[in-house]
Amino acid sequence: MINKVKQEDFWPEDKVARAIKLLQDCCPPQGYYLAFSGGKDSCVIKHLAQVAGVKFDAHYSQTTIDPPELVRFIKQYHPEVGWNRPAMNMWTMVATAPKTPPTRRCRWCCAVYKEREGDKRVKVLGVRAAESPSRAKRWREVTTDQRNGMVVCPIVLWTDEELWAYIRGNNIPYCSLYDEGFKRLGCVGCPLAGPTGQDREFARWPSFERNWKRAIYANWEKWHNELSTKTGEPKYQSKFPTAEAFWRWWRYCEAPADPMYDGCQSMLLWTNTA
Repeated sequence: MINKVKQEDFWPEDKVARAIKLLQDCCPPQGYYLAFSGGKDSCVIKHLAQVAGVKFDAHYSQTTIDPPELVRFIKQYHPEVGWNRPAMNMWTMVATAPKTPPTRRCRWCCAVYKEREGDKRVKVLGVRAAESPSRAKRWREVTTDQRNGMVVCPIVLWTDEELWAYIRGNNIPYCSLYDEGFKRLGCVGCPLAGPTGQDREFARWPSFERNWKRAIYANWEKWHNELSTKTGEPKYQSKFPTAEAFWRWWRYCEAPADPMYDGCQSMLLWTNTA
């Protein structure tokens, strides 16, 4: 548990100074676009930007499937943060889009709901290398996003222990879900969590599982008899005889009844073929 870690063992004094200097050195005249999710990393980069005295405006990109506790936390403790509200909620998007629902290998939802905001601005992100090998490989203190926009990542080198030491040392409020043992506070039901992670999330928020299932059923109903506009071949949904089979593929990594697809780790299985 985080309260068992002694602050003095991990206090990132040098990294704090480095992050502040980075923010000050890279700040553009119009100020930063600070991407704020409400998670612990976002809370830290927002606090660092305030300490650094740089100009910025923080924005929360609403996915419509974030944990309710997280949404309430943002409203209570960060009322000045701007909200980017989507034109369509996730359930409607999944139900109607001619793609398969988001998967671990094809997370089109991130591009739709998060990554397009703040274009043509210098962004500040709370991404950290310690979160995953892919992030350690991809992100640097100063880098570019998918559209060649400049991105500053002031805590990319911080460990979990250093992050929590900074939060405790500065009495920074954080979402109560962390105290319940949740390590990530992203979208409820995100395929990146895998079936085990989804099990826990859906047990905590059962209405989200019902909504995912309803949307995925609707996606199959709408597209399983249609042809791909790219290839002229039947869409991926056609590989499943029923909407329930399509749901079980997405939820439990059950492969379709096709010898070319051998399980949830298959590249083909988790690649969008719409």
